[in-house]
Amino acid sequence: MKVIYLSKYSSIGPSSRYRIYQYIPYLADYGIDVDIRPLLKEGYFNIIETENFIIKNLLKIFYAIYRCIIRFFDILQAGKYDLVVIEHQVFPYLSFFFEYILRALNKNIILEFDDAIYLTHPKKMPCLIKMSKMVIVGNNFLKEYAVKYNQNVVVVPTVIDMRRYVEEGQGSRVKGEGGKIIICWIGLAYNIDYLKQLSDVFRKLSDKIALKIISNKSIEIEGVNIIFKKWSIETEVEEIQSSHIGIMPLRDDEWSRGKCGLKLLQYMAAGIPAVASPVGVNKEIITDGVNGFLASTEDEWYERLSALCKDPELRKMAGVEGRKTVEDKYSIDVWTPKLAGIYKKTVT
Repeated sequence: MKVIYLSKYSSIGPSSRYRIYQYIPYLADYGIDVDIRPLLKEGYFNIIETENFIIKNLLKIFYAIYRCIIRFFDILQAGKYDLVVIEHQVFPYLSFFFEYILRALNKNIILEFDDAIYLTHPKKMPCLIKMSKMVIVGNNFLKEYAVKYNQNVVVVPTVIDMRRYVEEGQGSRVKGEGGKIIICWIGLAYNIDYLKQLSDVFRKLSDKIALKIISNKSIEIEGVNIIFKKWSIETEVEEIQSSHIGIMPLRDDEWSRGKCGLKLLQYMAAGIPAVASPVGVNKEIITDGVNGFLASTEDEWYERLSALCKDPELRKMAGVEGRKTVEDKYSIDVWTPKLAGIYKKTVT
């Protein structure tokens, strides 16, 4: 079975990396050959880090035109494949032109999305969902939206390849930065504002903790020791496992409820205890006090983090249970046969 996957990013983009790239060798075991055609490649990430506003936007325009041409030729190949999978949309800057061409060439289309992108494309997404033979979403909140326009909707959560996390987390054993507990946050730069809402909590704990930020940029919080580690796929697991606690603060809004809990699952896979806002899928992943901790208010965040800082056995217990949750429910070994079945069912 041959699949052309029109991904949003190359493997450097976390959504594409976890939704399809990591599956490639395992889907091959089920006779599924996936040809990934990314829209945005490494050059895009270099452009958005350009500091000069005018130069950055000029580069983005030219890059978008260039990638639009490439994507058009990718679409013309669609008829040669048994199945077409679209991650998010074919091209975000055009209304529905490419999708009409694609539909004419191949009717076996799966739309996949793991964010509430209908908030930014409210007119286009219903059309995309209706034209698809099957829709894959990352959580039940997104499914509630998608089933309004298509009854063939399935949930495939973001999952972890546990082969990358071969050692159990060191959350109870790491000595820390100057004897301090290392609290870890990993994510893209445009999500870093979620951290700022906990600034006062970090300041209250500043004599006990260091805050590790794994991203492509950092922030400063007055009075808090920040350890910045530039993200790379080669070092992300090591950086998480050399921390004591992982955090995922969110605002309780519709965009956040559409998120799929990737960083939360990474912490848990690494065997370190996770503390998260009880928003969206986080409430499904974490059983509070068992495999992690949920915190809504500043007081709750302070209480959860303070307790974990003081008690290495509590960190160990939550880390072990969190890892077990990922192994049982959110591992690539559990979900590869299910995804393979969805692909095959769509072309029958």
